[in-house]
Amino acid sequence: MTDWTEVATTLAAEFAETAAETDRSGRFPVENVERMKEAGYLTLTVPEEFGGGGADLETVVRCQNILAGGCASTALAINMHLFGLGAAAEGWRNGEKETGPLFEMVSDGTVVGGSLTDAATGLNVRTSSTPARPVEGGYVVSGRKSFCSLAPVLGFFWGTAADTETGRLLLFGLTRNTPGLEFIDTWDTMSMRGTGSWDVKFDEVFVPDAAVQQGADPAEAALVWDAARERGFAWFALNVASIYLGVARAAVRYAYHHVTSRTVTGASLPMSRQPAQIFNAAEIELLLRPAEALVSDGLRRRAETGMLSPLELNTIKHTAVNAADAAVDRCVRMTGGHGIFRKLPLERYYRDVRAGQFHPPNNDVALETIGKSALGIDPTAEPRWPMD
Repeated sequence: MTDWTEVATTLAAEFAETAAETDRSGRFPVENVERMKEAGYLTLTVPEEFGGGGADLETVVRCQNILAGGCASTALAINMHLFGLGAAAEGWRNGEKETGPLFEMVSDGTVVGGSLTDAATGLNVRTSSTPARPVEGGYVVSGRKSFCSLAPVLGFFWGTAADTETGRLLLFGLTRNTPGLEFIDTWDTMSMRGTGSWDVKFDEVFVPDAAVQQGADPAEAALVWDAARERGFAWFALNVASIYLGVARAAVRYAYHHVTSRTVTGASLPMSRQPAQIFNAAEIELLLRPAEALVSDGLRRRAETGMLSPLELNTIKHTAVNAADAAVDRCVRMTGGHGIFRKLPLERYYRDVRAGQFHPPNNDVALETIGKSALGIDPTAEPRWPMD
């Protein structure tokens, strides 16, 4: 049986050697994807019956945490391939067999991913401003999506659009060579510069009915929290949490090594013996250890009960990404002026963890969900916090 954490450790060490160049250039590391394909990491979540690794959520979360410590951009990008496949694999094991062709496609080397966010409306995944016009046999879609990670290597794309007649949110899948579908390099950011999260343009793209899943009627009451809805959210939120904690731990290792291996002029003991550094280290551990424990506890409870609530998932994701952010701040404080030099990795970690707060649910939406639950307020009650 493959030890996937060992595979992730090997890949993380390899990718760490080029992570700085990936960040500086903003180039998507195609070679990392090829290496993961060679190692079987791209089929990590595919059921064993289709030649995949059959890994469960806990295994993937551990692996992604390790991989993020080597190259955050690579770990985050490939998460957009893994989390959807993992959620689909859980459904397949529960009897939802329609995803079989998707697993066969991935086992043959196809990278899958997509975008649920519109260039016009930001990160609001509850709806879409991309119109889908009903026609004979399907829909014609025009518009533009953003934040499509893995765009340079995607073979199969998932996207959303709104039925112009019913308003229903549609989820659809297309191959890369679909006429009118175009991937456009717009990715020039402060954080996670190597994820290849390009825009996607639809120019009168025909989407057949067979490629479409009908979403909820926008006039319906509160969305039902069922196993299918929970799976996608759980696989996304727990892996995102783990990735950003992995980046933070990489920063911590660097900062701790820095203060334990340096002795300032005139001092007889290393910097780590200074009270300020001891207190910084304590603050870091008091941020990260509870967040890491929350992720582990969430995985345990989900394995026992089969499902986590929106409150639980929002809490885990918000706590983890913000703890990672605050911990890396303290790492920079520990290292002082050395921490801002681009020749050293800490400033990259500092920038990369900033992106965590923007993944759905963003900080404000998470706080809305948690606060309404605490006060016994219907989560759909107005006013709602916009997602973008």
